Amino acid sequence: MDSDLTVVEENINMKYFYDKVDEYINSLDQKFRGKAVIAQELYKKIQQCLLLPKGTSSNLFSTNFTYWVKHKFVLIKIAAIDVVACIKTKKPVCIYENFYNAINEAHTNISHGGREKTMYELNCQYSYIPRPAVEIFLKQCVPCQTRKPVKHHVITKPIIALGVMTRLQIDLIDFRTRADKISSDLIYCWILNCIDHFSKYTWTFPLRNKSAVEVAEKLRQLFFTFGPPHILYSDNGREFISSVITELKVLFPDVVFIRGRPRHPQSQGCIERANGVLCDALGKWMCANGSSSWSSALLPVTYEINTRISTVTKTSPYQIVFGQATRSDSDFWKIVRANGIENEEDLPTPVAESNDDLNINQGGNWINLDEGTDGETITLVNKLSNDAPSSSINS
Repeated sequence: MDSDLTVVEENINMKYFYDKVDEYINSLDQKFRGKAVIAQELYKKIQQCLLLPKGTSSNLFSTNFTYWVKHKFVLIKIAAIDVVACIKTKKPVCIYENFYNAINEAHTNISHGGREKTMYELNCQYSYIPRPAVEIFLKQCVPCQTRKPVKHHVITKPIIALGVMTRLQIDLIDFRTRADKISSDLIYCWILNCIDHFSKYTWTFPLRNKSAVEVAEKLRQLFFTFGPPHILYSDNGREFISSVITELKVLFPDVVFIRGRPRHPQSQGCIERANGVLCDALGKWMCANGSSSWSSALLPVTYEINTRISTVTKTSPYQIVFGQATRSDSDFWKIVRANGIENEEDLPTPVAESNDDLNINQGGNWINLDEGTDGETITLVNKLSNDAPSSSINS
């Protein structure tokens, strides 16, 4: 019953969205309306026009239309499928009929970030989605409009860092008034929030209590995975910090521990702002997913925060730390998912040849967009692919 109501509500939201987008298009000057967005019918005409052999013309298209298509669009191959893309950005064109789903997916992936973060996420994957369409969507997004943070944040001051993991700040968020009971033996009452000042990369852990032993165990896991920071900063009590230092100093003797000014969150800058962003995102995630468990929301929300653009660094924390965007956003894997492919033998092209999946046709020549890929990496992948059949036979 609840699922039926959700579907009905989604259809109402979609209809309202397209009604408002149509109003925006009709408000434009007459000469701009036809090409303000790319509908399915226009998309097919553009595709047919681009597929014409070079130097040939067709009675189906006017000279002006052909000129516009050739100077605005290009064909790219994604998993052996011809896709129309913007000639400047080389991003696939998002057709008008897919606006709602594309914006909804991007907005959800960044944990209901604002307009600029949503536009950045969309521009990384698509082209020809007008900004007013995004603004219309955000105005009807229930979690964003209700704005239900699970804890209010304070105004902060900026803190400067010089490199990744040179300065790690930690803080405990008190959720005792909203304890998350997982079972009779497991009740989470605190969140350990850790943020790297340089990249803004965040780690979060649910805690049963704020004992130094439990906090030190979580930090130990973090340090052995990402390496210890040069400076560990906290504004918690003196006794608490002393106990954490005792737990960690043996394993990481080079870490410098600094205790900030107590009961003065405005001077803690980065971590207090991160606490506010996390609480806002948790509230929106729980509202959007109909959940009351904030501990189950921590992992997806933290991932979404780390993979969306930061207004300070102008890129995502994930890209700063790992030097690349997330692989799950690949156009190749989106097509695989859309076609319901689950077995490797059913993939359009071998995964080892993924550097050939995205190519551009300009002037009759297919151009590989992955030319910047490290040659040694491609050679190693090809060698492993060639050795795999022989290895399986010999075994």
